[in-house]
Amino acid sequence: MFGQYIETKTKQPVIVENKPGASGMIGTEYVKSAAPDGYTLLLSTNTTLAANLGLFKKVPYDPIKDFQHIGMFGSAPLAVLVLKDSGLNSINDLVVYAKANPGKVFYGYYNSASQMAAELFRTKTGAPLTGIPYKTIGNAEQDLYGKQIQVVFMEYLPATAQIDGGKVIALGVTGTSRYSAWPQVPTVAQTYPGYELSFWAGLAIPAGTPQDAVKQLDLWLIEALKDPGFIAQLKQYGLEPAKLSQSDYQRYVSSEIKRWGQMIRDAKIESQ
Repeated sequence: MFGQYIETKTKQPVIVENKPGASGMIGTEYVKSAAPDGYTLLLSTNTTLAANLGLFKKVPYDPIKDFQHIGMFGSAPLAVLVLKDSGLNSINDLVVYAKANPGKVFYGYYNSASQMAAELFRTKTGAPLTGIPYKTIGNAEQDLYGKQIQVVFMEYLPATAQIDGGKVIALGVTGTSRYSAWPQVPTVAQTYPGYELSFWAGLAIPAGTPQDAVKQLDLWLIEALKDPGFIAQLKQYGLEPAKLSQSDYQRYVSSEIKRWGQMIRDAKIESQ
């Protein structure tokens, strides 16, 4: 989306190059090593900038020293999904069922947000959930339908597709407020106060990029987040547009590194 926005401003093509793998570390390291000329940009997330530092023993970049953070596009919570015929109709039902069946309730995860949303749920509620890692969200979905796992914490856009399919329901959302598209679905915090977890996406470039390029990218991002068409696209993906200045976002990234690190320690997750 932002690549298309830059194209309208520059009349130059913007190439989106997907470099998946290692929880986003392959693509992130690629941008770190790119020429700092303002022409190679990184779509950064809470996974690549914050969670990976606690989940992995070796991360091939420093989120603060190796990048200039331009700004955040937006953030969004996740939905707690179970099968419609599971007999679970509320967050409390899930907790009670898990406690009554220790070692038999599994959640699937495919990135740090889906993992940590479940782990925070486990630590806040005492529900003995066991995590199963998946390479892709599609693999987790398949096992949910096959009843190998019982719950998935999933971002709004793919969750909407699953709910629309008719076999899955949302028991709750992980944000501080209800999702406008599902006003009937409560937040987890309504049952367990203090529970909250969202994922976010931002824009970064290699450290050492000239300030004129930094300023231009910052200006375009600010303009995009005021553009009704761009905002409408963000909301289609379940993202609430960010309202942080560049300096505030820099501080936010630093605070998120600490917050995700603490969540990982609280959940007693050993780094890989």
